[in-house]
Amino acid sequence: MAEWGEHARSAKIMLILFQVAATLVSAKLLGWLAERAKVPGVIGELLAGVIIGPFALGGLVRLPLLGHWSPLFPPPASAGEWPVNDVLWSLAQFASIILLFVTGLHTNLQQFLKYVGPATLIAVVGLVVPFTLGAAGVYLPPFRELARGSPDESLLVPALFVGAILAATSIGITARVLGDIGGLDSPEGVTIIGAAVLDDVLGIVALSIVGGIASAGTVSAGAVGLVAAKAVGFWVGLTAMVLLVARPLEGVMSRVKYGGALAGVGLALAFVGSALAEGFGLAFIIGAYSVGLGLSRTEMAHKLMDKLQGVSDFFVPIFFATLGMLVDLRVMLASWQVVAFGLTVTTLAVVGKLVGCGAAALPVGFNARGAYRIGLGMLPRGEVALIVAGIGLSQKLVGEVVFGVSIMMTLVTTVLAPLLLVPAFATGGSGRRSAGTAPGRRLPTESREPGFEVQTPTGLTGDFVEQFLAAAQACGWVPSYDQADEEIYLLRNGGDAAQLTAADGTIRVETCDTRRAEMLGLIERVRLGLIESAQSVRVEARPSRGQDETTTPTT
Repeated sequence: MAEWGEHARSAKIMLILFQVAATLVSAKLLGWLAERAKVPGVIGELLAGVIIGPFALGGLVRLPLLGHWSPLFPPPASAGEWPVNDVLWSLAQFASIILLFVTGLHTNLQQFLKYVGPATLIAVVGLVVPFTLGAAGVYLPPFRELARGSPDESLLVPALFVGAILAATSIGITARVLGDIGGLDSPEGVTIIGAAVLDDVLGIVALSIVGGIASAGTVSAGAVGLVAAKAVGFWVGLTAMVLLVARPLEGVMSRVKYGGALAGVGLALAFVGSALAEGFGLAFIIGAYSVGLGLSRTEMAHKLMDKLQGVSDFFVPIFFATLGMLVDLRVMLASWQVVAFGLTVTTLAVVGKLVGCGAAALPVGFNARGAYRIGLGMLPRGEVALIVAGIGLSQKLVGEVVFGVSIMMTLVTTVLAPLLLVPAFATGGSGRRSAGTAPGRRLPTESREPGFEVQTPTGLTGDFVEQFLAAAQACGWVPSYDQADEEIYLLRNGGDAAQLTAADGTIRVETCDTRRAEMLGLIERVRLGLIESAQSVRVEARPSRGQDETTTPTT
């Protein structure tokens, strides 16, 4: 557009506006159609990006912009050029930050800490197994020549890059699906998210090793250790720092009465954490998740999730549609040999995560059902694999064949994971070996008595829920937001659980028999507190200026 002279800037802004509009409409439409077809909406959003992206309709549809014509999504001019412009890609990154920030807010910190040990083992094994399989797959006789960028090139670098690509995990895809089905707070959900975060940290270390070997032929153990220490230290340090400032910040924000202030400050913290994470060599989304996790124990977290729902509904589909725009079907389907190579690598990618992560889950307390769910949750590669593949292609460390194979593997695993993950959780049943103490179930013991129903004016429902959660937390219960769309809250205290549901002015509280009296006491305490607050309201008649300054109280 530079040759368009004085109109270049305005034309660029117009094009971006058209691109965002087309992305939103297509993502929402195909997401809706996907859900009508009983398929997760995220699949429709991904396919929307493939269809309208620069390698499909977006490169063919041309728009008149101030007397000039331009494709809706201009195709990249060279093989190493990123297919999406910087502005749209930045919007997609904002969307991923919001998604992972909200995921962190949803996460039960106690659950996270409880399962961080299993998550670490799953992350390590889930990286080593697919990395090994991917690297070995390049050495299979039918694919050796395809993987070489040139006839005299060593197979080591392409093999290592394929291994690094297969080792990746997209936390964004899984977080979206788990959030949609209410599985973020389950033992499997917490373990998957924790393992995916650790997988990203380990992936940075693996990529540094591969990059060092590719550029210099070797890499020192000291350099690898430094990268690992910096990545892990930053992640733990950021989460701990947010935990320390969360309560004081909540106190300050409770006194700030300004529209949107809480959401603005929350997002600002997420953006700062994301920028710092990128500066330390981690992905943006790891910083956002850490900030959300640090705030998750506060009452402010519930308000933030409610206030950010509309923001998330707007931005998040842009992220998934933009991922779809990175898929070039022509490279992926260049020849039957490339297709065969891609299918082989894709099979190794699926087996690597299912077997590696699933097998690692078995000795840490999960049964076969839970291990299967965890393996599926670690399956999607998403933007992480595409970025690693893009680095290899732009630096000419891998050729277009390996890049095309990476695209196929990424597309298949990203689409396959939600399709299998939803029914895996929908079948029900605990994923832990001891079903009776599985912390992921909403009500671990069934009550013989009916639950309590509280009728409130619609305008007071939110206040009642907020005060009930605060009172429960003061009594040792740990509240965690469960399903934002349905206003369902889960509370835990030791091995007991209670569930609170709010809808249309009716609040229902259910718990086990041994906790019924306690729940009834909390309900009565909140009811009396609201009555006392209402009785403290006074109306006074005050004179206007120039009139008698006497004040007549009115009851």
